[in-house]
Amino acid sequence: MQWPALRSTLVTIVVLVMLVTPASSDGPGGGEGDRTMEVIGAVLNTGSSSAQYGYISSIPGIPGIFAGSPPNETTALLTFYSDTTTLRVINHGPLRIVNREGTMAVYFRDTPGADFANPESFRGGTPVMVSTLRHQVILDTTTNQFTTIFLNTVTSGAGFTVGGRHHDLGKPGQTFRMTVFGRPSTSGPGQFVIAGYTAGMGAR
Repeated sequence: MQWPALRSTLVTIVVLVMLVTPASSDGPGGGEGDRTMEVIGAVLNTGSSSAQYGYISSIPGIPGIFAGSPPNETTALLTFYSDTTTLRVINHGPLRIVNREGTMAVYFRDTPGADFANPESFRGGTPVMVSTLRHQVILDTTTNQFTTIFLNTVTSGAGFTVGGRHHDLGKPGQTFRMTVFGRPSTSGPGQFVIAGYTAGMGAR
């Protein structure tokens, strides 16, 4: 193939690649710094209901999510609360596998002040992202430590402004995965303390 024809073919290929490469999305899994969120919280189980609540401790690209020091629930501007219902429990040797479904909301607070002694305080503020979820808990009954994998689908996202800049955590239809690790709590009404992070799974 002669060089002019080869060059034309290469240019065409490059243009096609540029056209089909998807743009990154601004949500928990992409865009504006790749919205990976780190979370810290607690779990309160009551019968077949389970609440997971806490605060966002880090989001790359968004500074100023704490109103002061130390960075904890009392100074956090972004909190979360999940309401879930147990669907089934399977015992497998020393492991107990629990499946639940429910909803999760992330709140932006103009005034901080959440308190692990009051789980409802993590619902204060304006909902800036709401999602449906299904999660699987894998509990080691010999140590009472567990891992939970959440699969979330965003149903609404209002965004919030901090430091004079508007941010979106997710848009309807986007999905993301959240993984938390937990163990029994030694204080507060929550039976367990948890910490973990989210990872994006792309828009749908």
